[in-house]
Amino acid sequence: MKKLPALVFVMLFALSLCGCGETDSSAAPETAKAPVSSAAVSAESGAIESEAEDTEVNVKITVGDTELLATLENNATTRAIVEQMPMTIPMMDLYGREMCYRYGAYALPTENMRSDGYEVGDIAYWAPGGSLVILYAQNGEQFERQHLGHIDSGVEVFESTGDVDVTFELMD
Repeated sequence: MKKLPALVFVMLFALSLCGCGETDSSAAPETAKAPVSSAAVSAESGAIESEAEDTEVNVKITVGDTELLATLENNATTRAIVEQMPMTIPMMDLYGREMCYRYGAYALPTENMRSDGYEVGDIAYWAPGGSLVILYAQNGEQFERQHLGHIDSGVEVFESTGDVDVTFELMD
C-alpha cells in the first residue's frame, strides 16, 4: 500500500514533463530589421504604434517572381510577426489548401481568437501547432485561429508552388 502514493507521484511528475520540450531554433526565420513608415514598430514592445488603434499594416509577400499584397490587422500576433520583418521563411504546402510555417506550439501571443470559416487569401495563426498559414484554397473547414489579415489577389500562385520560401516585407 505504501507503493501507491509513490506511484501516483511518479506518474504526475512524468505527466508534467510531457509538456516540456525544446524548440528547434534552426528553423527560425531569417530576419533583418527595416524602418516602417505606415506604422512604427516599437523596439522595446514590438507594438505597432500609430495614431489610430485599428491601423492596418500593408505587407508585400514574395513567392519566386510573384509579389502579393496583403493587409494585416493590428493584434498581438501580427505585432510579433511584424517585428521579425523583413523575413524569409520556408513554407510547406499542406492539404492542398494552405501554406504553413511552424513557429512551435503557442510560440506567438494571441488575442480575439475566432472559430469559423475562412476565406481564400486569409492569413492566420493556428496556436496549437504554432502555425502561420496562408489559406489559398477552400474546403469549408472551420477551425479556431487568430486572424492576421488577407491577401487581396494572386493567392492562387500557391496552387503550383509546393513547398517554397516566402518573403514578408513591410510596405512604405
